[in-house]
Amino acid sequence: MILSISFVVVAFCIVMGIQMYNQYKTLNELKAQESKLQKKYEKELQLSEELKEREEYVKTDSYIEEMARKLGLLYPNEVIIKPEE
Repeated sequence: MILSISFVVVAFCIVMGIQMYNQYKTLNELKAQESKLQKKYEKELQLSEELKEREEYVKTDSYIEEMARKLGLLYPNEVIIKPEE
């Protein structure tokens, strides 16, 4: 009788040990995943801030003038002087 109870207790301890190990492994995997997601979230927040800053810049007159210059547009009273070649 004592031998069978001891066997059950030992088997129970082994099963619980295996379960605890699996849970510990799963916990470590989830912590690693959380860390990766946190880094990705911070990166996305930074990108969002950069886009907001860019959006504000795009609304300024200096941006409009910069884009117009790239397209070759001038002010009505402006003349471009090119050096002779």
